[in-house]
Amino acid sequence: MTANLFGLDREGLAAALSPYGARPFHARQVYRWLYARRAYAPAGWTDLPRSVREAVGQDTCVDPGRIVRRTEARDGTVKALIGLADGQAVEAVSMVQRGRVTFCLSSQVGCALACDFCLTGRMGLTRHLTPGEIAGQVALLQDDRAQADPGFNVVFMGMGEPLHNYDGVLGAFRLLTDPEGFALSRRRVTVSTSGLAPAIERLATEPERPRLAVSLNATTDALRDRLMPINQRYPIERLLSACRRFAEVSGERFTFEYVLLSGVNDGDDDVRRLAALLRRVPAKVNLIPFNPVPGKLPYLPPSRERVLAIRDRLLSAHLPASIRWSRGAEARAACGQLAVLEGEA
Repeated sequence: MTANLFGLDREGLAAALSPYGARPFHARQVYRWLYARRAYAPAGWTDLPRSVREAVGQDTCVDPGRIVRRTEARDGTVKALIGLADGQAVEAVSMVQRGRVTFCLSSQVGCALACDFCLTGRMGLTRHLTPGEIAGQVALLQDDRAQADPGFNVVFMGMGEPLHNYDGVLGAFRLLTDPEGFALSRRRVTVSTSGLAPAIERLATEPERPRLAVSLNATTDALRDRLMPINQRYPIERLLSACRRFAEVSGERFTFEYVLLSGVNDGDDDVRRLAALLRRVPAKVNLIPFNPVPGKLPYLPPSRERVLAIRDRLLSAHLPASIRWSRGAEARAACGQLAVLEGEA
């Protein structure tokens, strides 16, 4: 397979380019062409010797992936099916709310964690994405939306468990936040995890790290075991310990995400226990009404009135709480709805 330069860092580019007579400083120049200027044709890399450009152009490629299909919802949310070099595909989402652009990225083809309310979990795990395949989603969504300004947000809340693909996600994060790369502020990048406690603790020690969101979704181990099998390995107390460690080491607050499932985790006792948990850690909670997938997932969201009542009860207890209302649901682009199922690619 032809070597793909997209996704390589400076060191990787230096190694890939050296057989063609490139000098070490040429790697930094190519890095800027790829990620800052988004110029993929070596012939246009005018600050490199022509002989190097010609040789690199013959033997390598620059492939960020391609949008195979796009589906647009009435609210302007766009879901993109992105084809990868090996024939696999993932979904990524571009949305705008109150003038703020957010890209929702996938980190794996499928997911191994099998959360019961998430459509991606029905796929199983095929493989991790590379840093280039992850950063490539941003490049493609930027081009699709003609979004040249780096004033957008990135959330790793698409297909896959980001911290299961720790090295791939952190490699992409470094490309996205490098001033000579995509030049995105690190505080505009959020990684959402279902609760891989050791990886949360590892993330806290990174010199530069994204924001953290932890998908909680239950207040007892018995229920969380059923909804999120990862809880059997890292139960709530172990997860809370990792979250406290993250806050202590990083000095940063994080977010709990709580998907509201009607009749399952939205009762008065659930809300009382959720409030007690929030008092123990420096976190806010983002309430997410479940996005239904008729015929594929057996859950429903609570009524709007119930969602508001839960938020108000938390706020009245002086606990930080907000609601993430659905975006792009009719295009199956909302939280928990991303998947490439058999016969749909």
